[in-house]
Amino acid sequence: MGNSVVGQADTLPLPSTTWKADYLQDTAVRRLVLEQYDRECVPLRRYLQFLGMDADSAQETVHEAFLKLHQHLLGGGDRANLRAWLYRVSHNLARNTQSAFRSSRTDSLPDVTVSGELASPAASIEQELLAEERNRLVRDAIGGLSAAQRDCLVLRAQGFKYREIAEVLNLSVSTVGENIQRGLEKVKELL
Repeated sequence: MGNSVVGQADTLPLPSTTWKADYLQDTAVRRLVLEQYDRECVPLRRYLQFLGMDADSAQETVHEAFLKLHQHLLGGGDRANLRAWLYRVSHNLARNTQSAFRSSRTDSLPDVTVSGELASPAASIEQELLAEERNRLVRDAIGGLSAAQRDCLVLRAQGFKYREIAEVLNLSVSTVGENIQRGLEKVKELL
């Protein structure tokens, strides 16, 4: 009888050793997502606001995009050009939101400066009026562009290369170049 107890103890299953590999992979993925978040959160939110989302919706969309990035990476998704991947996912999420709420505030451009920041409250009234007029002119000029021209110009202003813009918007590189060139020409005419 004593032997049977020892025999049973010898056959107890050992804990799985794959948990360590899974944990390490998950930790590496989290670190990568956090690095991307630190680098892209503010520019991505600014981009979404420029597309017409209010600040709260833009922030929610950014969070959703980073959750999708985490899922994408855990699923073994492609890690090449994660910046373009994030912008594409965020762009699509924003368009889906805007389609669902077409009559809401998302159709108008926010009151931000050309640099994407709110005007300083310490500025004089005259400076505020001049800044508001300049911002209105820029918003009107950009509002006169086609959606494709506007999207291409905004991404280019964010520092994206033509190839990356093409990847984000699912366009050819030559179409991106044409949209940027025509958009700039139209903005110059309107300003």
